[in-house]
Amino acid sequence: MTTQEHAGGRVRLADAEPSDGDRWSLFVGGDTIVEERFADRPVGPSLRRRMRDADLTVLNLEGAIEGAGDPLTKSGAIKRTARRTPAVLAAAGVDAVSLANNHAADLGRDGVLETASALRDAGVAVCGAGADAEDALSPHRERVANGSVDVALFGVCEREFGVAGADDPGAAWVGHPDARGRVAETADAADATLLVSHGGTEYVPFPPVERRRRLRRFVDDGVDAVVGHHPHVPQGWEEADGTPVFYSLGNFLFEQRRRPSTREGLAVELAFAGDTPVSADLVPVEFVDGRVREIPEGERRDALLGRVHRLGRLTAEDLEAHWQEVADRVFLQRYAGWLREIGGGDPVKGLCNPGDHLRKGGLWEANGRESELLVLLNLIRNESHRAVVETALELRTGIAADRRTPDAIERTRELLEETEDRPVVDPPSKSRRRAEALVSRLVGDLPGLSRRPAGDGA
Repeated sequence: MTTQEHAGGRVRLADAEPSDGDRWSLFVGGDTIVEERFADRPVGPSLRRRMRDADLTVLNLEGAIEGAGDPLTKSGAIKRTARRTPAVLAAAGVDAVSLANNHAADLGRDGVLETASALRDAGVAVCGAGADAEDALSPHRERVANGSVDVALFGVCEREFGVAGADDPGAAWVGHPDARGRVAETADAADATLLVSHGGTEYVPFPPVERRRRLRRFVDDGVDAVVGHHPHVPQGWEEADGTPVFYSLGNFLFEQRRRPSTREGLAVELAFAGDTPVSADLVPVEFVDGRVREIPEGERRDALLGRVHRLGRLTAEDLEAHWQEVADRVFLQRYAGWLREIGGGDPVKGLCNPGDHLRKGGLWEANGRESELLVLLNLIRNESHRAVVETALELRTGIAADRRTPDAIERTRELLEETEDRPVVDPPSKSRRRAEALVSRLVGDLPGLSRRPAGDGA
């Protein structure tokens, strides 16, 4: 594993120089949704030139086309992209999209198929989703460099709602038993094999340790470049046996108004000599007024590139320590509250619905608690959600060795402040605050009784 810090955006990956016969380029951007109100001019001029000039331009389309189907039963938000999306992407120079993500099936199984069909009709190829698991794991194949190089493009995602089944349309699951075999078989036949991988933990600077292990296994299977997204913020990159692995590009064309840290992202241009990536150009981007554009030369651009290279070095050299601190902090911020809610720890709900708490199995009946149970299901099934919970609980119970050093803790908290817009604490719910205030008033100043301050955490 080697990763070096670089002052700028261009990184040399190999000594080989592309010849005229086998030179080609790949442009990859992160999470993308086209909103109707911004559909007339969603990509800035210089960025659009890069996309059109590349031999192969790929984005992650993070939603089904509006009206394509009925909403899926799931936890989390339902995402849609505008009806004009296929034409908008084609006009911007997009050659292919990956639909392997946690929102591609948000408008149901039929929505996956209708979205893929509409994209292909507009001349935009699709990978990472299909009529069943086998179809979803099929790569998009394209010849570049005047037809001399055969490229295979795979899209995969972690398991959430909407992954394809044996007979059900959906997204390609990274953990499917056939996933690595399909990639390895294709890598033996194609000149260059690319993997676009959706996964990780949102709004944090480091990938889970297991995510890095999984992506490295695909490198062992013959993948020539790996590009990831889902955390909505840029993470680091490294080289695995000469193969560049970008853990998260962050957002591309994706608005999150309540998350200012997601406005800046990264795109990457890779130059290839046949099957060998010889250089990478890291392109800082920002979402402003409904348009994604390059961040101009200056301090902000330099700061983002410096942070990405720093994260890459820390990821390559000491990921476990930094991931442990991320998991422990984020567990307190998000997961402890979710688990308390799911497990019936809300005092007001306990008073209002005592039967749920006293009756055997009451908390686990879907009637009235479907949303809580869907959240729990996702925490159990999804690889990165499970990684946060497991890592934090292993640390807190002493089962796992604590690899954190004071320096790693300080660095991680500093970096989290740049990616996470909300305080990393476990805030009590409104109902819990009301209940604790009520108890406090009832207890008053009775001698011998101490009161626990509200919001102590999990």
